[in-house]
Amino acid sequence: MALAKGYDVSDYQSSIPQDATFVIIKASEGAKTRQSGYKAKLATARSRGLVVGHYHFLHAEQDVAGEIANFVAAVGDVPVAELLVLDFEPYNQGVSASRATTVKNAWLAAVKKRFPNHKVGIYTNTDWWHQTDDNAGDFLWIADYAKPAGSPGIQAAWRIHQYTDKPLDTNVYNGSIADMRAWVGSATAPKPTAPSGGSAWSGLKLVPRSEWGARAYLTPGGATKYSAARRGVKVHYLGTPYSFGDHDGCAAYVRRLQASHMDGNGWSDIGYSFIVCEHGYVHEGRGLARRNSANGTTTLNEQHYAVCALLGSSGSTTPTPEQLHGLRDAIEYCQARGPAGGEIRGHRDGYSTDCPGGPLYAWVQAGAPRPNAGSVQGDEFDMANVDEVVAKVTDAVEQRLLRTPMLDTTFPLGEEPKYAPMGREGTRGAILAQLAAEAARDGVAALAEEFKAFVEQGPKPTPVTIDAPALVAAMKADPEFMQLLAKANADETHKRMES
Repeated sequence: MALAKGYDVSDYQSSIPQDATFVIIKASEGAKTRQSGYKAKLATARSRGLVVGHYHFLHAEQDVAGEIANFVAAVGDVPVAELLVLDFEPYNQGVSASRATTVKNAWLAAVKKRFPNHKVGIYTNTDWWHQTDDNAGDFLWIADYAKPAGSPGIQAAWRIHQYTDKPLDTNVYNGSIADMRAWVGSATAPKPTAPSGGSAWSGLKLVPRSEWGARAYLTPGGATKYSAARRGVKVHYLGTPYSFGDHDGCAAYVRRLQASHMDGNGWSDIGYSFIVCEHGYVHEGRGLARRNSANGTTTLNEQHYAVCALLGSSGSTTPTPEQLHGLRDAIEYCQARGPAGGEIRGHRDGYSTDCPGGPLYAWVQAGAPRPNAGSVQGDEFDMANVDEVVAKVTDAVEQRLLRTPMLDTTFPLGEEPKYAPMGREGTRGAILAQLAAEAARDGVAALAEEFKAFVEQGPKPTPVTIDAPALVAAMKADPEFMQLLAKANADETHKRMES
């Protein structure tokens, strides 16, 4: 039997090796430190359908309550089939083995209490395993480079063996990847709870086809690829009665939906690109590469991805906050990886149907914003006031603009435009001028996506995401900003050196 091969990665690694079947990603360290690349690696691992784990490096000399809080905040809401791990190697931390063991056990107990349905275990080496007690939580991940893969030199039961760190930390699971998937998925899924006001949404919760139990698609129709980039995403609902329930029933419902499309409609697969349950999980349907069959015609299917909310025409007809977050996650995933343009529309746009229903279509028309009840962790911006908006957008694009010729809009129409590099004040002025011009020409709702594309073009110092719906909502709600937009072209001067 071939043992499943996987890796553990942190900010020292830029990517996850292609031969990985599982990966355990460093999320946090001590009471304050977070990993800047954690979320990007996590999204990649989930999109590839890997078995995923999250680990925290323990500082036994620090307050354990702070360490627990740091890890819990870093990982957010974790799907039940993902591992949670404490890295226990308290070298040079100024504490005894007994004290380190006490801190380890407190961390394990607290994290297990917070995530009762997850596997919570420890990573350590043979040196520290022989200095501590035998409490490894739900599983032991042991590092032993002196022994071959799958044969660590300990008597205790183990699940994962890290057998080398050259060139990367490389591991095997004590069984096949099918065994590992069965093991991590053996716990009962927790019942979801609605986020309280101000609680943070943890980001994309992608459920690959293999995890919800999808049937194989039929060929040749199910293998049809998109022939060009999509314009954007169309949002759907079920159009049949539906009632919200526990999350452990969602995968079964998606399987029934696939069966109705394949056996009832005669389609080659489930019709949608992605399906979002009321708990915010994004189930992969036909995914990014294979053309959907839900938008009404071949042409419409080709033009937009189809993202469906598990939402009824009767019963549960209003999306939950988690579902809106999940829909937004799916839309942004399509835009970033599809590729797809900025259009966000309802199924009824361009096709005669009631889909996606009144409440969901109103959300689409409003720009598909994230719910106000929670904030989104990560790089999205808080659009609370105009100064912060302009300052942060300026920071995002400044380095690019300093090296990019920009059209001088002070030249009257009909004259030859002139271009020149810009300083910081010119950058701010150009941002305001472009905002004003776009608002006047296309209306507020059109400019946010253009800004997103504008920022993402070309090199920049750090990855940046602009929460376009939040930008639109903030601008619409801020009269002073709108007044500023109206007069920006007249008031801002752009003094540049001619190139």
